[in-house]
Amino acid sequence: MVFKNLTLFNFKNFDSLELDFIDGLNCFVGHNGAGKTNILDALHYLSMTKSSINSLDSANIKFEQNQFMIKSKVHVKKKNRLINCGASLGKKKEVKVDKKAHEKLSHHIGMFPLVMISPNDTDLIYDSNEVRRKFFDSAISQSSKEYLQHLITYTFALKNRNALLKMDANKDSMDYDLLKTYTNLLIKHGKPIYEERATYMDQFLNLFNDHYGSLHSKIEPVSIQYESQFEDKAIEKLYEKSLQKDLITQRTSVGIHKDSFLFTIYDKPLKRHGSQGQQKSFLVGLKLAQFELLSAQKKLKPTLLLDDIFDKLDDERMHKLLKKVTANEYGQLFITDARPERTLKVLEANKLGARIFEVENGAIINTSDYEA
Repeated sequence: MVFKNLTLFNFKNFDSLELDFIDGLNCFVGHNGAGKTNILDALHYLSMTKSSINSLDSANIKFEQNQFMIKSKVHVKKKNRLINCGASLGKKKEVKVDKKAHEKLSHHIGMFPLVMISPNDTDLIYDSNEVRRKFFDSAISQSSKEYLQHLITYTFALKNRNALLKMDANKDSMDYDLLKTYTNLLIKHGKPIYEERATYMDQFLNLFNDHYGSLHSKIEPVSIQYESQFEDKAIEKLYEKSLQKDLITQRTSVGIHKDSFLFTIYDKPLKRHGSQGQQKSFLVGLKLAQFELLSAQKKLKPTLLLDDIFDKLDDERMHKLLKKVTANEYGQLFITDARPERTLKVLEANKLGARIFEVENGAIINTSDYEA
């Protein structure tokens, strides 16, 4: 898949912007805060219908404006498609492909697959299991529309079951029939979600270990431990046993929304026992495994975004990473860097050609093609 161009209007710190990309490596250089990440975030929005940074659409509208627009021509599966995303204050956002709006935004997910490596990925290590679940849910949803629909229905049932538990705190007035209906929905849609997550992890772990190992000169045992209450065959019994607890706490305590993904190194938690370099390599390994599995499932190469990656890896890991992602098995690549001289040095050392965009205060001040 290849983004051929990009047009922005009132998106974050850009008034307007029109860019043409090459099929290979595209680099954005400039001081921090210039808008480099915002360009990558616009590409993320075109793929995932949301920002990778601000989930609130109004937060992506340029200050003192009332709407934004993002547009791109994308070459995918031997066809040129036109994506147009827009949002206005007080209105529902709209996503169009070839000038036709989606009835549901979920229909767009997976049409234009994309993987992004960014500084915010450290949340996967240090934040709650909810963040890790969202990462794997997003990864699986790009390749399985069925999974995404199960997830949407499950989330709807969970929200309503929790609302009912809060509304009818008095056991005597509880509508147990309605509560049972929501519980049955959680079981019905939770089972395929668990099965898909378990299958995905079986495929994912080998790829992840290979990619992590390729960034190191020595072998380090890393792993991801997936645990779920749905491993218990008698999941219905777990819901029955948890009923009294749920009535007291007014929250649903059983389900796939409690699944955990534990990141480990040498069989110990990564966040406490992994060095900075090991943690960074772990995160890069996660995203490259996601890329490889998504590429195989979709039978096309997703676009890969590397935001501020040079500041996150030492020279050895950086060169190994670039050698990997610029090989034939990867497709179009976007990189940001706050130091233009470092970008040129890296391109020269790795004999890479690229289109370089210099970004300053929400504008492109120069575009040049670097020949290997």
